[in-house]
Amino acid sequence: MCGLVAILLVTGSSARAGSLTGSFASIPQGADVNLTVEGPVDWVHWGLYTESSLDRKAGVTPLISDFTVLYATNDYAYVYEFADNYNGYSWSDGTPTATVTNTPTGVWAYGVPTRGSGFQFTVPADTTLRTLRVYVGAFAARGNFEASLSDNSATPYSNTSLVNMGNGPSGVYSISYAAQSAGQTLTIKWTLTMGTRADANVTLQAAALTAPGANNPPAVAITSPSDNANFSAGSNITISADASDIDGTITKVEFFQGDTKLGESTSNPHSLTWSNAPPGHYLLTARASDDGGATRTSAATEVFVYGTGGTLSGRGALPTNSLGFYRIDLSEEGAADWAHWGLVSPASFDHKASVPQQISNFMRIGTNDTQRLDDYVTEFSWSDGIPTAGTNGTGTGVFTYGMTNGFLLSAPADTNLRTLKVYVGLYGAEGKFQAYLSDYSAPAYSDTSLRGLTVYDNAYTNYTLEYRAASSRQRLIVKFTAGTVFDADYGNVSLEAATSSGASLPTNAPPTVAITSPTNNAIFAAPANITITADSSDSDGSISLVEFFQNDTKLGEATNGTFSYGWTNVSAGNYTLTAKATDNQGAATVSSPVAISVTNAPAAVVIQNPGISEGVLHFSFPTQAGLNYTVQFTDSLDPVNWQVVTNFTGVEATVSVTNTTGSAERFYRVGLQ
Repeated sequence: MCGLVAILLVTGSSARAGSLTGSFASIPQGADVNLTVEGPVDWVHWGLYTESSLDRKAGVTPLISDFTVLYATNDYAYVYEFADNYNGYSWSDGTPTATVTNTPTGVWAYGVPTRGSGFQFTVPADTTLRTLRVYVGAFAARGNFEASLSDNSATPYSNTSLVNMGNGPSGVYSISYAAQSAGQTLTIKWTLTMGTRADANVTLQAAALTAPGANNPPAVAITSPSDNANFSAGSNITISADASDIDGTITKVEFFQGDTKLGESTSNPHSLTWSNAPPGHYLLTARASDDGGATRTSAATEVFVYGTGGTLSGRGALPTNSLGFYRIDLSEEGAADWAHWGLVSPASFDHKASVPQQISNFMRIGTNDTQRLDDYVTEFSWSDGIPTAGTNGTGTGVFTYGMTNGFLLSAPADTNLRTLKVYVGLYGAEGKFQAYLSDYSAPAYSDTSLRGLTVYDNAYTNYTLEYRAASSRQRLIVKFTAGTVFDADYGNVSLEAATSSGASLPTNAPPTVAITSPTNNAIFAAPANITITADSSDSDGSISLVEFFQNDTKLGEATNGTFSYGWTNVSAGNYTLTAKATDNQGAATVSSPVAISVTNAPAAVVIQNPGISEGVLHFSFPTQAGLNYTVQFTDSLDPVNWQVVTNFTGVEATVSVTNTTGSAERFYRVGLQ
C-alpha cells in the first residue's frame, strides 16, 4: 500500500507473445496415474476422503490452487466426493496424506441448472514454458474444458471432446503454456455443457504440473523407529529411512534430531545409529538429496527416551450409562482439582475453588482459532467452581480445526501417585493423544486409536492417566492433536474437562514462573531477534536460576532479578518456549509453554472485533514485530480519498484502533510493509 514505485521504460524491442496449446486423451479403464511422476513441479488430488479433501505435493512451493465451484448466476451448485472412478491415482510424496496407491476418488459438481456448473482453478504463468495436466470426467454429460492466460497473450484453448452417456472413463487435458510477462495466471474451467439426465455432472480428480528439465525432488520417509516409540536412556537407536528418486539417484540421506544433525548415509539401505541417547522428547527427521541438487525432508517422527524412578500408564474409555448419555460430577471426581473449558465462550476456564490450582489452562497447538461447542456426549456438573460456582449438566467444551492443531495442558507430578482424567472428542479426524513426565522418568503414553466409524462421525473418550515422577517439582505434559483430518473443512479435535485425584500438593510452595514476553501466538519476521522475559518468584525463598528452553533445547539462562534472554537470528518456523525456575532450596518449576511463529513473509492482517459505540469505531488486529503498519479511512469509494488514521511499528501483540467516524458511511483498511 505504501512504498517507492519504480517505473522502467524499455524501447527499441518488441514484446514476445505468449503461447497456449492443448490436447485431450482418454485414460484407459483401470489405469493408475502416478502423480509423483507426472507432477515434478507440483500436483494436487481432490476428494480422497471427503469433498473438501485436498492432497498436494510436499516439499515444494504450492502452485496449483484449490478449486472454486462454478454455477449459473442466482442459482447454486454442490460438490460431492465419489470413489468409483474408472482409473486410480497414486503418489509417494504427498501432504497431508504421504502415500496413496490407486485411489479411484475425486469430486463432482451438481448444479441447478446443470449446465454451466463445474470447477475453476489457477496456476501461475510467466515466460517459462510449462505443461499442466488436468484429470477430469463426466457422468451422463459432455464437458467443456477452457484454459486462458490472464494477459491474453495467446488464444484461449477450448475443447468438448469428453462426453459420457453414463459413467465412463476419465480424460486428461494437457496444456502447454507461457505468458508474455511475469506475474500472470493460467485459469482452468471445467464445466457441464450438455447433460442427458437430471443428475448429469462433471468430475475433477487431479492436476499435475511439469516443465522442461524439471527435477523431481526425492521422496523420503523414516521407517524406523515408529512414531511415539519409547526407548530407555542410554539406548543405541537405529534410525532408518526409505529414500527414492524417480528421475535420478539419491546421493545422501542426512538424519536430524530437531535442528541437530546426527549424521548421514550415502548408500542404501539408509540408516544411522544414535548412540547413548539421553532422556528427552525428540523429533527425528531425514533429509534426502538427489543427483540434481534437489532435497526433501521427511515428516517428523516423535520418540521418547526415558529414565527410571517414575511410572506412567494410560487408558481411554467412556463411562457406561444405560440411559444412553453420561454425567460426570467434576467436584466429586476431581478431589484434588478439576478444570472445565468452554462454558460460555471459547475463553471460559472454570476450575476447583479453594485449592491450589493443579491443572493448567490449555495452550493452543497450531495456528487455528479455538471455538466453543455445546453438544459433547458427556454432561458435566460441579458445585465448588470458580469463576462459575456451580452448574447442573453442561455439554460444553472447546474445539479447533485442522491437522496437527490441538491442545496442551499440564498437571503437577512428584513422587506421589496421582490420577488425571482428560475428556476429549473429535469430528472427521483421527486423534493423537500423548502424555509424558517432564523428568522423563517413565515411558510416555500415546494413543492414536480415537476416530469415528466413518469420516463424518464424532468420537469421544476420557483418558485416565496414573503417574508419579522420580523427583519433586515435575509436571505431567498432555497433548491432544489431530493426527489425520478426513474432513478438510470441518475436521477437529475438542477438549472438555479434566480431573485430578490422589495426593495433594506439597505444603512448601514451589517457585512460580511465567513467560511475559513474547506473548502466546506472537509472530515475528525472519530472521528474528527475540527477547524472552520471565517473571519468577518464590514465596518461601529466592530464585537462583531461570533457564530458557525451545522445546527440549536449552537456549540460555539468567540469574539476576530481570530474567531474560536474547535469542538471535531465529529462522522461520514454529517454536514452543518455556522457562524453568529453580529456587535456593533446589525446587524447580517449568512455566506454561508459549507458542510463537517466525515467518519469511508478513502475516496477513486479520481484523478482529470491529464495532461502533457512540460514533466511535473500534477494532483490533495482531501485529508482527518490526513491520510498519498504516491504518487509513475514506468516506467514499468513488471518489477514493484515503486518509491516515495512524502509522506505527508492530510488536508481537494485538493492537487496538479507535476512530471517530463522523459520517454515515466510512471504509477502513490496514496495510503493512
